[in-house]
Amino acid sequence: MKPKNKKIYIIGNDTLGWSIDKDRTYFIKVINSFKGYELTNSFFKADIIYAIWWNQIFSFPFSFLLRIFSKKPVIATITNDLEHQRSLLQKAKKYVNIFVYANSKQKRVLLEEGVRENQLYFNPFYVDENLFKKINLSKKKIAQHFNIDYALLSNRFLIGSFQRDSLGGALDTPKWQKNPDMLIDILKKLNSKNTLLLLAGPRRHYIINQCRKYKIPYFFIGDERYIDKKEDDLLVNAIEIEDMPYLYNLIDLYIVSSKSEGGPKAIPESVLSGCKILSSDVGFAKDLLDEQSIYTSADDAVKKITSLKEKKFQHKVDENYQFNKFQERIESILRGVE
Repeated sequence: MKPKNKKIYIIGNDTLGWSIDKDRTYFIKVINSFKGYELTNSFFKADIIYAIWWNQIFSFPFSFLLRIFSKKPVIATITNDLEHQRSLLQKAKKYVNIFVYANSKQKRVLLEEGVRENQLYFNPFYVDENLFKKINLSKKKIAQHFNIDYALLSNRFLIGSFQRDSLGGALDTPKWQKNPDMLIDILKKLNSKNTLLLLAGPRRHYIINQCRKYKIPYFFIGDERYIDKKEDDLLVNAIEIEDMPYLYNLIDLYIVSSKSEGGPKAIPESVLSGCKILSSDVGFAKDLLDEQSIYTSADDAVKKITSLKEKKFQHKVDENYQFNKFQERIESILRGVE
């Protein structure tokens, strides 16, 4: 008799086609490539509950269902920095059999909070290496892709920032996790005649206003009228993921300034796209980047920007970001509950 496939129910989506939805898409692609597993839309029929966004296990109806059906094995992917969510982690331990962590910082906190080593699996957030890659186009051609007059960018050292700096309810207030003030501090110390900040994506109100305040040269790929009117541009200025590799290929350097992250995905996206990167010691920065690509202060970042222009660093991105490696990690995780 042919054995039945294990049925997997997925928890996690953001409904906007952004990071968590992409994680869900890649996870579905992996499961559809496996023998012995299949997806189900029914929580009740599932043999395995897989939360690709662990916070959603605390939302209704999942919090209720997991209490009632406590014998169903639950796998949860940690999507953020855990330092400030230890109490929530203790609640998750009641339901979760396996925790999937993306960086060594998360693993340390999980172990400190009493999660056993055999409950932990490493799986850095996947980005598509077939999408994020070096593009064989001149910067002038890439600028034309975004309808930008290349004369505005030429002969400038382009520093990129494509994150959301604020929440919709407080557009002029920075998200402390993203720490845009660190990026501003770095830019204030650089030669403004040679440097240009290239911004893209929605909710850049805070950093644009800071650039205006300190007369930091910037170029925003988007409709800046929403910043002037202090209106949310979440759906207006969003960048399609297919356009993101063009952005990384246009700039000379990407800077991560965050204080608290699970990733960020900008790290593998930059490296796979052939873009140099400097990052704060956040998320999986130290797991994936050369030590020389990690800065400790604005002054340190300025020094390293100079050295980055001459050096090529060895990163650990390529060895982790291959789809077959991602498949292998998911399969190992699923085997962990059998």
